[in-house]
Amino acid sequence: MSCAACVAHVERAAKKVCGEENVTVSLLTNSITVTVDDAENEEKLFSTLKKTLKAAGYGLDRTSSESRKNSSEAEYKKGLKRLIYSIVITAALMYVSMGHMISLPLPSFISDNAAVFASLQMVLTLPVIIINFKFFRNGFSALFRFSPNMDSLIAIGSSASFVYGIFATVMIFVGAFTDDTELVHKYAHDLYFESAAMILTLVSLGKTLEGRARAKASAAVGKLAEMLPDTATVQRNGENITVSLSEITVGDTVVVREGETIPVDGEIIEGHGSADESVLSGESIPVEKSVGDKVSAVCTLTAGYILVRTEKVGAETSLSRIIGLLEDAAASKAKISRVADKVSAIFVPAVILVSVITAIVWAILGADITDILRYSISVLVISCPCALGLATPTAVMVGTAKGAENGILIKSAEALENLSTVKYFMTDKTGTLTEGKPRVTDIISADGNESDLLRAAYAAEAMSIHPLASAVCERAKLENIPLTEGENYESVTGMGISVDTEIGACAVGKPEFLRSKGFSDGEWEFILSSMERLENEGKTAVCVGRDGRALGVIGIADALREDTIEAISELHKEGINAVMLTGDNELTAAAIAKSCGIDEYYSKLLPEDKERIIREYSEKGRCAMAGDGINDAPALARADIGIAIGAGTEVAIDCADVVLSKNSIKDAVKAIRLSKATLRCIKQNLFWALLYNSICIPIAAGALVFAGISISLMIASAAMSFSSVCVVLNSLRLRYVKIDSKK
Repeated sequence: MSCAACVAHVERAAKKVCGEENVTVSLLTNSITVTVDDAENEEKLFSTLKKTLKAAGYGLDRTSSESRKNSSEAEYKKGLKRLIYSIVITAALMYVSMGHMISLPLPSFISDNAAVFASLQMVLTLPVIIINFKFFRNGFSALFRFSPNMDSLIAIGSSASFVYGIFATVMIFVGAFTDDTELVHKYAHDLYFESAAMILTLVSLGKTLEGRARAKASAAVGKLAEMLPDTATVQRNGENITVSLSEITVGDTVVVREGETIPVDGEIIEGHGSADESVLSGESIPVEKSVGDKVSAVCTLTAGYILVRTEKVGAETSLSRIIGLLEDAAASKAKISRVADKVSAIFVPAVILVSVITAIVWAILGADITDILRYSISVLVISCPCALGLATPTAVMVGTAKGAENGILIKSAEALENLSTVKYFMTDKTGTLTEGKPRVTDIISADGNESDLLRAAYAAEAMSIHPLASAVCERAKLENIPLTEGENYESVTGMGISVDTEIGACAVGKPEFLRSKGFSDGEWEFILSSMERLENEGKTAVCVGRDGRALGVIGIADALREDTIEAISELHKEGINAVMLTGDNELTAAAIAKSCGIDEYYSKLLPEDKERIIREYSEKGRCAMAGDGINDAPALARADIGIAIGAGTEVAIDCADVVLSKNSIKDAVKAIRLSKATLRCIKQNLFWALLYNSICIPIAAGALVFAGISISLMIASAAMSFSSVCVVLNSLRLRYVKIDSKK
């Protein structure tokens, strides 16, 4: 399958065999998923479906995800080769056919001999047609099934140009053998080989770029599976042994040490530690884990040592559910029918009908066979859908280039076209609205000496690798606080850190930890109320003490990006509702939503929750989803348009339709404005292309010949070229569109 129209054709054919509710077709993976109720009839159903799809112009085979991925990559490489060959041959053809117009040298035996001139163009056009023959196969197949698409438009236009070029070449040879110089001169200007080759090469370029995007997206699933370790340590018969992941069964006790990736879903039965769950929740701050808590595969134990009783392995783990959601979302993503596909469904049959009627009418009127062919083929040539075929790709090409200039990578024409109709802008919090990194936001000292408080905290946190400790150290360095060396360092996972230094015994952590270390003096009432206030604002609060006295509190949070508030405001100006989806707690989610003006928010979400909410909102209107983490991948794939922050994970970027390389959510607004401008341009292009055809086709058919008005094929060719030039020039105007602010 090569486009959204192909998906629709496959769906229609398959549903006749399998029923309306049992079929899902994916352009991303070039696959069809069929739900079978009766396993006994599976082979019969497969055989019937294969025959039906073959009749519709498509092949069918059973394949694994891995083989589909390899097939997709192989198809892209083949497409790239075909494109390169097409470009080289078409360039040579354009040199021969039009080089003389700009005084490019051409050997005299070619330029002075019309027969050689025509024959060389035909010979150069044939390889381009053979290389891109799939457009003819798919286009005419769709046409014969009475469901013409963009490929049908391309096939009709290229065929008309090539066939008439052959006719003109034959007439040149006839004139040469009969010494009829007038006939030779007349048809020497009626060669349209370059038109046939050019449109095939241009469309092939667009298809290859889209194929590359699809191949990268389908590879994202494989990258997820690679995140799990190959082996794990399991306790069996009182010994720790290393086994492959496939050998672990439910009930096994898995040993996880500091820095290791948790290989299974299960429950902690011994030990405690801090787990980085950002893969699943998207939150950058590790979660404290102890006996009785659940842990998930692919999360990392950043500190501590735990024993996990295995509850889920293989396809049942959280990571496998994400992979399943990703494949399912990609398969069932809203199907897009391009504007040009819709137009071609009407335009192609209409042009063919007019051509046939023209031939019949002139035959009835007694015209000779040459004139009948001239008028009927003139209709096809003058309506050759170069302008119609260029209407979308040229606008999309300029639009994507404009996006790239602004740090917005748009992977497909569908994404660029459909951003213009987004109703709901769904967004992750951490790393998307926020910086994705904990920072010190508040330093609250009971005695007003913030530097003294920060120095004590720095002394205690300097030896820790915890993200909260890193935030404190970064702030201390920023304010040029000197580092005080210490000894007798003690870290209690989930509680706090203490150390003896030259400025006294320092401690950072929970209030109960400080009290257990003898820090009983200080303004505890003020400190506890300050901690409560910070926590109500969605921040993490840590208590700091020195020499038995509590000094104050440090507030740490993932701060908003500088332009987040402005970006949400700009979305509202575009009439788009902003909805935040986060794995963080209710307090933090509410605080972030309020501070940046988010309309709605959902907290404590798992990847499958985000995907489900996207699915629900998609029923109410077109959804865009912005995110940066692996946990966002299923939602990015499920949304009508997935938008990835450029600094995000590779999997998220591969699953997205749009990548914001400057890591600014405000660029999503620019992408939406660019989409609206591009769609306007496409509609304008189609209008002018159709207007040109509406005026020229009747004249080409000879409707006004009795009034002395007719169009020669030379003029028809010029008119066709002029319409294409108008479309290209109109598309180039997109380079100067303002997308920085609402106009």
